[in-house]
Formats: sequence, C-alpha cells, structure tokens
Amino acid sequence: MWWRSDCCGHEWQASPRDRDKYQRLRCPSCRTILGSLAWVDPGLAAEWSPQNQVSAWHVRPHAGTLFTPAWVCAHNSSHVWEMSLTSRSNGSGCPDCREVGKSRVELEYLAAAQERFGAARSGVRLREKEFVTRPSWTVDILVELEGRRLVVEYDGEYWHAPDAKRLVDERKTLDLLAAGYAVVRLRENNLPPLSLEHPRLVQRRVLAAAPRTNELMGEVEAWLTAAAAAAMP
Repeated sequence: MWWRSDCCGHEWQASPRDRDKYQRLRCPSCRTILGSLAWVDPGLAAEWSPQNQVSAWHVRPHAGTLFTPAWVCAHNSSHVWEMSLTSRSNGSGCPDCREVGKSRVELEYLAAAQERFGAARSGVRLREKEFVTRPSWTVDILVELEGRRLVVEYDGEYWHAPDAKRLVDERKTLDLLAAGYAVVRLRENNLPPLSLEHPRLVQRRVLAAAPRTNELMGEVEAWLTAAAAAAMP
C-alpha cells in the first residue's frame, strides 16, 4: 500500500503489518514514530521547544529521554523552562504562569453550582480508561447527580485564546465525552466555540464583567433535565 507522512510529506510503499512492528515508524524518511507526542497531544506539542534535540514527532508522551526537554509557554514566549515529558503529560504547566487558586469569576460559578446542585466540587483530577490524550484531567467543576456526571469548564479569554490551548480544550472535551460525562464549556468574551458537536456538550459565551452565574447554572440544570428525559425509553 502507498502511504504519505503527515509530518514531512514523504510517500512510500509498505504493508500494514510492517508499519505496526519493530520501531513503529510513522515515516521511514524523517524517522518520526507512531503514537508520538505531536500526534497524541498536539496542544502540548505546540509548546515543545525547537531547540530540543528531536522534534515532538520523535518522542511519545511518557517516554524517557536522554535530555530534559525544554518548553516554550504558549502565552508568553519569554517563559522557557525544562521539565520531563511525563510531568508535562500529567498536567504540569508553565512555572512562570502558575496561577494561585482560582479567579473571582470561577469561584462565583462554583458557588452557583453548589447552590444549584449541592454536590459540586472544584479542581477534581479524573482518571478514566477512555481517556486517550492524557491519563488524567483536572476539571474546574464536577457535579455528580443521580448517576449523571457533569463537568463545567470556565475558559478565560487570556488563558484559552492561544491555538495550543484551544487544541488542549478540544482533546480534553473529547476525552470527557468518551468517558460518558456531560460537558459545559463557558467561553469568555470573544473566545470562539470549540469545533465540536455532541449531544452531551453545551458551549456558552459568557461575559467576565457580567457572568450571570445563577442564571447560567439554571440553564445547565434545565439542559440536563431535558437530556435525561430524551434518553428515557
């Protein structure tokens, strides 16, 4: 069969069996590999420094390397640091951008969710066998209600505007949906919606200056109720 590499454009012939054994090369010309960081987690790979000895197409997300990879922050290119692949694939971010606690708006949404649903938790790390991009994800708000599991993500305009972060948001959402969660993404101000559609996904544009937290949580509850009714035989 003929193959074309999506990382360098090289074309060659090989059988499917040959492609899926030994080194499992994605491309025999540039020696990129299947299951690479660039393929599995393109949002994270976008922060892989071009100064590293190999590209993000040559390493897997949890591989050991003979060097400590360097990373370039998607928010501020002057933020450059070194960290292992495993630490980054497990969720560690830029040390210079690390936020302490949560913003006022996020706390208001959490309070509204707790008032509306009762059992709403913040900053929960989830691990599910259906996750394919990362082994675990930390979610902004988790609600478990009568067998239903809801995740509410607040996407602030500053932190979620870069293309790399949009890719992370999409992969995270896909993993959560695959694991059976209902997902609400509150996209701040001028952030465009993610390029995803799913019966268990709702995206809402929200204004940081006027968050309407209680009203939005009421809409979320109504959506969950309608979705549950539609799923009944």
